[in-house]
Amino acid sequence: MNKKQEQMMVLFQDLCLAFIINSAATILAGFSTIGDFLFGMFLAFAINYIAGLIIPVGVVGNAVANFLHCPQGGFLHKIVRIFIINAIYVTIISFTIALIHTGAKVEVFQIWWETYWILHLVGFVASVLLENGCVALAKTLVKD
Repeated sequence: MNKKQEQMMVLFQDLCLAFIINSAATILAGFSTIGDFLFGMFLAFAINYIAGLIIPVGVVGNAVANFLHCPQGGFLHKIVRIFIINAIYVTIISFTIALIHTGAKVEVFQIWWETYWILHLVGFVASVLLENGCVALAKTLVKD
């Protein structure tokens, strides 16, 4: 993939993950209104996208997979890379949204931790399932 295709693929993944993780978080918190859902999705996407611009999550994920001697391009490499990338994103997104909703109180850690592992698992499974489709879509829309 060239640089533009990779950027497009990340954008697609960010949009999909914002929808999926926000949906899971909304269900866990108890659905309130469509407005709250849409606001949460916007927040999740914005936080995810900005974090991706600041933190080289792909580089970190690849470095961990390589450090663990996972064969480059193999399924295990993909799983480890996605697990690390997802852990970074879900940690940042879920904690930031918890802060926004509860404020900077001591309870924010407890509230955040109660849903973190579920959101991480949901995000991880979604990322594994979505990656190939997002790559194919980016390659289709952005030619070499």
